[in-house]
Amino acid sequence: HVHILFWFSFGIAVISTAVWVRDHHSKAIKVEQQLAMASTAYSPFSVAASAEFIASQSQSVSINQNGVKNAAARLQSVPLHSGFGARDALEPLGLDDNAVLEWIFLVDTMNFCFWSDEPTLFTVEYREQTWTGYRAMVAAFAKAVEAGIPVYRPAYFREATYNQLSSIFASTTHVTIPLLNERVKILHETGRVLDERFSGSVKQLVAAARGSVQKLIGLLTQNFSSYCDVAYYKGRQVHFLKRAQIFAADVWSRFGGKGIGEFDDIDSITMFADYRVPQCLCYLGVLEYSPELSRRLRAGGHLPVGSEEEVEIRGCSIAAVERIRSLLSAKSPRGQLVTSAQIDFYLWNFAKTHSNEMEDYPIHRTLTVFY
Repeated sequence: HVHILFWFSFGIAVISTAVWVRDHHSKAIKVEQQLAMASTAYSPFSVAASAEFIASQSQSVSINQNGVKNAAARLQSVPLHSGFGARDALEPLGLDDNAVLEWIFLVDTMNFCFWSDEPTLFTVEYREQTWTGYRAMVAAFAKAVEAGIPVYRPAYFREATYNQLSSIFASTTHVTIPLLNERVKILHETGRVLDERFSGSVKQLVAAARGSVQKLIGLLTQNFSSYCDVAYYKGRQVHFLKRAQIFAADVWSRFGGKGIGEFDDIDSITMFADYRVPQCLCYLGVLEYSPELSRRLRAGGHLPVGSEEEVEIRGCSIAAVERIRSLLSAKSPRGQLVTSAQIDFYLWNFAKTHSNEMEDYPIHRTLTVFY
């Protein structure tokens, strides 16, 4: 096998910050955010390879091969869409291609941590509908654009204040959007880096990847610390890169794989390791948790970011979806592309629409800016 390695110099920096925020019960909780940015060999398959390593060492999470086969059979009977079509109902109307790229970058930069310790979630009313969680955030931004606030413009990223974002994210429930302070800081950093390194242009950032998903992911993780979604497990650095991968997938999907959205290696993307898809994989019998981990999650306990249990849930989820994809690809008509991103989009939407059925399979709760 020939492995082509892309070397990105992240410098040697480990940033560890302890931030106090208010949780949904107005109690102070400590969030340890570790953004590890180190010189590393970046392989196009580093996320998948990381996942297989984690799955081979995992103690608290396992992959049920019969569950993998059953899930593959289930997905074989449903249409797998490119993804963004089911997610862009809230995209503001009338945006040109540059503005669409900026919009996607905004929502993917803010796409993390929407869970609540309460039954109620962060909620937004828009277009006579009620939106919760991630979709509530997107709806809030769409309302702002409709009100004439250019939230998707990189210049706005740099200038947005806490009070402005707090107003934009006004919830119709008492549960507010989590980690608002962190969101403000990340928007500021993102706007500054875009300005300093990419002439304030998301299009220039995407174009610099020259049609390669993996180069785009490398640019994101090299330049934007909140996209550098890595951890250390059993003495090794492992990669998840959830939001970097989903940005590339969203650009590909939204533009139909054409023009700025054309990538010749789109099938190298894995699933996007969050907290909702693992829940769905447990429900489908693909993932199995140890009794101790199950007890902890059912009790509503939080898993620290970078803990072995959290890393194992994310890593085994990626490895499981890769195995599902392998089975689907083997049974698909020749030339038909099956991507892990398509499987992820299906599982995420299935989890959202069947949430009541999944109450016995709790999500894992981790306060993090990575997902």
